[in-house]
Amino acid sequence: MQAGPLRRVLLVISIIILSLSAATSQSQGGGYKVGDRVQVNTGFGWVSAQILKINGNRYYVHTGAGDVWKDYPAEVRAAGGAPNAQDRANGHYQLHDKVQVHVDGRWEIGEIVTTMGDQYQVKLAGNRETWAGPENLKYAGSAVAQAPAAAQGGAPPKPGMTSCAGKIEGRYSNSGGLGSLTIVFRAGKATLADPSGEGEVLECWMSGDQIILHKPGQSKLDMPIAINNDGTLDTPMGEIRKKGN
Repeated sequence: MQAGPLRRVLLVISIIILSLSAATSQSQGGGYKVGDRVQVNTGFGWVSAQILKINGNRYYVHTGAGDVWKDYPAEVRAAGGAPNAQDRANGHYQLHDKVQVHVDGRWEIGEIVTTMGDQYQVKLAGNRETWAGPENLKYAGSAVAQAPAAAQGGAPPKPGMTSCAGKIEGRYSNSGGLGSLTIVFRAGKATLADPSGEGEVLECWMSGDQIILHKPGQSKLDMPIAINNDGTLDTPMGEIRKKGN
């Protein structure tokens, strides 16, 4: 006689569990729900789509090309506005996001300037850029406002050094070849030009027969140069001599 009521209680419990499970399955992954508009990754890049069904971190979406299952976070992200907190935690960023990027063993503040799938080009201080994936990025948010100011120039890298201005001037280079190097000294600055034609401007400081080409805030990258008796310069890439003004 007790089997009937017990059976009904068990049935009610089963219905509650199924209802909770169904509700959970409708809002998982990135926190999106059935009916939400999102972007999904396709062979034609990221396109707009609408969520039709959800199964855990899988979304069944409608796109202009048809209906398809997509996985979060690799193939699904927020549409239109900025990525939500969970999107960013899973490696989704957008243009002009301020981020921390892991470069050369340390974290630096930068800005995303290009996106290509799950790879991001980040602009860094000192006119540098790097590409990074989600595993090497963190959303910076308000931390950018607290980033240290760019190092100011005009201070010698070592006590007692003075500017090269008026002492070392003109264009110096070696004889060319695979390791060719050209340095143009002008008014206390030194412009390094590599074989590709790219150039970088450094401060030029000297003491006795020693020169240091210095980039403010990056003393580990200082280039030491020795002044020879005949006026040639010994650099880490070999000897260079004056070739022009």
